[in-house]
Amino acid sequence: MPDSQPITVVWCDFGGVLTPALGNAMQEVSSASGVAWPDLWAAAQAVAREFGLSGLQPLELGRVSQAAWGARVSAALPAGTVSAVDLGDWGDYWYRNRPVNTELIAELERISSAGVAVGMLTNSVLEWEPHRARMLAGVGVFAAHVRSHEIDLAKPDPRIFEYADRLLPPREGLGLLIDDLAPNCAAAERHGWVGLQHVDTAETIARLRALV
Repeated sequence: MPDSQPITVVWCDFGGVLTPALGNAMQEVSSASGVAWPDLWAAAQAVAREFGLSGLQPLELGRVSQAAWGARVSAALPAGTVSAVDLGDWGDYWYRNRPVNTELIAELERISSAGVAVGMLTNSVLEWEPHRARMLAGVGVFAAHVRSHEIDLAKPDPRIFEYADRLLPPREGLGLLIDDLAPNCAAAERHGWVGLQHVDTAETIARLRALV
């Protein structure tokens, strides 16, 4: 990174970065529903294809309510498979027993106090926001939030990074994205930011201190 371009804005993902890896959430949903995760995911993918999307994008882009989506996923499960819980309450199980990453939040607060703007850039779901608000109660480090369901844009769409730049312009510096997914980091780098893929908290903090 050129000395003339310091990092002036750090954007942080939520799920898988400020919470444990997504595998934990998958296991909670599977355990509560009594349905194997591959069957749940295949049903979710089938529903996504109805919208011309993939994965959880119908929720993340705000195209359908969680209740309606859950009903569609239930109907798309293999014949004879019935969830033990209402999949319209998916977020309740997705966030069950998920702690927040207080170490990384403390590092973001240190960066913020040093003059670097910090924002949250996340593929999110409207009905999941109360869970996130509860987990981040008292955390005031984020100067801006970019939530996919509010703007009909989700990572790795390049337009979401353009939108973020309008909220927190990096000015004479660079933006940096902390994200657990390599495609999102790669998309951020194509936009001209620095991508920092989060795998381990200690490693992420060490890399932040080297970069910022």
